[in-house]
Amino acid sequence: MTAAGVHQTDRMPSRTKTPTGGTWPVRFGTAELVRDLDRPAGWMLLVDGTPQSYVDLDDPEHLEFDYVRLLADVVDHARPVGEPIVAVHLGGGGCTLPRWIAATRPGSTQVVVEADDLLAEIVRQQLGTSGFRLRTGDGRESLSHLHAGASDVVVSDVFVGSEVPSHMATREHVELVRTVLRDDGVYVVNVADTGQLPFARQQAATLAAVFAHVVVLADPGILRGRRFGNLVLAGSDRPFAVDELRRVTARSIGRARVESQHTFIKGAKPATDAEPPVVPTPPAGLFG
Repeated sequence: MTAAGVHQTDRMPSRTKTPTGGTWPVRFGTAELVRDLDRPAGWMLLVDGTPQSYVDLDDPEHLEFDYVRLLADVVDHARPVGEPIVAVHLGGGGCTLPRWIAATRPGSTQVVVEADDLLAEIVRQQLGTSGFRLRTGDGRESLSHLHAGASDVVVSDVFVGSEVPSHMATREHVELVRTVLRDDGVYVVNVADTGQLPFARQQAATLAAVFAHVVVLADPGILRGRRFGNLVLAGSDRPFAVDELRRVTARSIGRARVESQHTFIKGAKPATDAEPPVVPTPPAGLFG
């Protein structure tokens, strides 16, 4: 797999031996890197006060956020555990999942595409990029520079601040993702929603317009609309072993539910470039 031309930056400088933490202006706001006092090598990356990533540099298999553990569960479902994979990550942040894949699947080939070049440089210098290549550019545009049919997994975890960019939530975008996946590859997406979950249901319908099989993983409280939170959607032309996913996610975070497209979409229509989605905004004070 190659992503030559995704954008200007494709170098892998070494990070400082110990991150310094701090605050920096970046393309889409202000980034802050904060040490976790409970884990000596744990760091939280925030942009404009919104948590973006948690990274433990001594233990990359530690996944602090529940939704990241669900993303990891889907990756492990996509290919036998421990087997090297080819993965594309749209959205970088602190690159938690790429670090996890590098640790649990040695020999994997990974490229991470981050839209914020200034944030990417902070990650390179403070946290390092061992086990993956970090490039800068628009996630959707980058897909045209990847080899068709070469990737096992494409992961989309793209937020500008706390909102998903609408151009990366349409059927046309998902069709581009499909072109870079192997025939049995998996596309996995992190979204956020609340209430009756209109955005998440529309996103599931959007995946179902391109892939034969779609599953949704989330905390039951979020699925019932009780609070704003993350849902993980996955699409593939290969059937998901839903019962096995349920067992794995129960072990992972204790109370995740797994739903199929048939029970979740509920008549929602796919988003398109002509009729883009209305992306939900988190309630005021959610991260404060």
